[in-house]
Amino acid sequence: MRRGGLEHIVTTGKIEGRRDRGRQREKILDSLTSWHGRASTSELIANTNDRDLWRSMIAYAS
Repeated sequence: MRRGGLEHIVTTGKIEGRRDRGRQREKILDSLTSWHGRASTSELIANTNDRDLWRSMIAYAS
């Protein structure tokens, strides 16, 4: 996954600029780590390189 790519931005939720006031938005990556309790954030990002594994994780998560 490219660092500046759309997939990276969506999964990590990091964009440039100031953050909005109020409650923090829940990131997709945080949801995935809670759904896959055994996987850490770094493991999930590493797993995105394996397309078949990533698709199976997403399919069973939702």
